[in-house]
Amino acid sequence: MFPRIYKKQSKLKRLLLKLFNIYAFEKETLNIVNPNYKNNSKNFFQINDKSVLLSSGYLDLKRKVNYLDIFFRYSPSNSLWNSTDRWKRIIPGIDKEILIKVCILSLKESIVAFLKNNKINITINLISDNSNDDFDNILKKILHNDNYKLNFYKSKIEGNKGSYLECCDQATKAKDLVFFIEDDYLFEKNLIEEIIFTYTRVSTLLNKDIFLCPSDYPFFYDSEYKTSLFIGKDYRWRYVNESLLTLLFSKSILNKYQNKIRQVGEIENFPFEKPFHKIFEQVPCLAPVNSLSYHLSRSVPAINENWLDLWNLNYNKIKEF
Repeated sequence: MFPRIYKKQSKLKRLLLKLFNIYAFEKETLNIVNPNYKNNSKNFFQINDKSVLLSSGYLDLKRKVNYLDIFFRYSPSNSLWNSTDRWKRIIPGIDKEILIKVCILSLKESIVAFLKNNKINITINLISDNSNDDFDNILKKILHNDNYKLNFYKSKIEGNKGSYLECCDQATKAKDLVFFIEDDYLFEKNLIEEIIFTYTRVSTLLNKDIFLCPSDYPFFYDSEYKTSLFIGKDYRWRYVNESLLTLLFSKSILNKYQNKIRQVGEIENFPFEKPFHKIFEQVPCLAPVNSLSYHLSRSVPAINENWLDLWNLNYNKIKEF
């Protein structure tokens, strides 16, 4: 073996490096980092301020997020069992109303958890498709909370396309981030925190607005994507070329691509979401590696099989309503 040759550092240089570490100087740029010292040895994120990754230094978050409009469209009259074997729901013994209540409670739990430590303006817009007053009132009761706003709209046109177009109509009133949600998605408690911090961080890095799809769909692994990995808050995120219709994007993207976005509900597409896939050729769409949401209309909701524990947790809570 070749002997190692050690370069001696001067005492002064060693002292300076030690001081830089103590005061959290980033050595390449000499920028001062102000981490949360109660959060030692962990990455640190401050909403609309900066993110500190211990491995790579800090990033000033130039893309601020102060408003999030959620558009949750639901149709309790649709039969869960009126589907082919491929799409058959995998939770036996429940009806569509139970499914919607459990899913919307999981969304609320995520919002409330995020707002405990962060302040942005969140509005939940319920889009009712062929529902009834009793069920609508139950959802309003589940979602009642003083920390965010709640609006209610009835779709002017019945059916999946009609409720989607109602989301598009109401989203024109949004101020910044738009989150379209279908009624059969179950959410992890850290969903909102992860997507907000990831949006601000990755949009700052790329210097452009983006799409975020919260599901790590199994079909993502059937295609050879040209992709990159980005660090979010607690997850890794990668480019994808397709998604379904539960996804987050900005009002500026809606304004620029409004005609294409509306085509999902206005013309026949195969697959249904194809107009979005065309937009993804121009605007990056990212999905988490390990899912933040589980599409319960699929025979396999996600690669992560722990979704059933999350279902049971929210299902037991929903019995109160």
